[in-house]
Amino acid sequence: MLARPFPTRLLPALAAIALVAGCATQPTAEITRFSLGQPIPRDTIALEPQAAADAGSLAFGAVAAAIAPEFAAIGFAPAPPASAAYIGVIGIAETVRTAAPGGASLSVGGGSGGVGGGVTVPVGGNRAGEIRQTVLSIRIRRRSDSTTVWEGRAVQDRPANAATGITTIAPALARALFADFPGANGATVKVKTR
Repeated sequence: MLARPFPTRLLPALAAIALVAGCATQPTAEITRFSLGQPIPRDTIALEPQAAADAGSLAFGAVAAAIAPEFAAIGFAPAPPASAAYIGVIGIAETVRTAAPGGASLSVGGGSGGVGGGVTVPVGGNRAGEIRQTVLSIRIRRRSDSTTVWEGRAVQDRPANAATGITTIAPALARALFADFPGANGATVKVKTR
């Protein structure tokens, strides 16, 4: 029996399927950034939680330690709050929602916008179709006059039963948030996380 040649008309469809499959394995985050539109001189920075109640907590300490190298990668050196040129205000929250038919979603839990209190656990375990949304917000303000010079927000959805913990996802979101720092002012873009 003679072998039939592969139908070349199927190649574009197969390429599209491969592209979609490749994209599905690479997580992305939706990034929005704002700045004063002026250069931001790199200097020292101290990290603090968005929610004052989280100051000194183990949860915030773990997130700050995980994110600190990302600040260093863009030129900000760690320093004590009393002597730092900038304060990096960090908020991280997670919520779990269930996608309803038609793309609408129902919130199963909510976050406070801080560290710790913003983590929710889905009722009844992780069911198929539940999505965990992690939001990392970072604000950089001058310590001398409290002026915010830059702020950004990274939002990522992943399966609710994903094994990735908050201290693992936080650096990936910070890296995405700081990509091409300071980034386009006011633009929302999708950035691959790694």
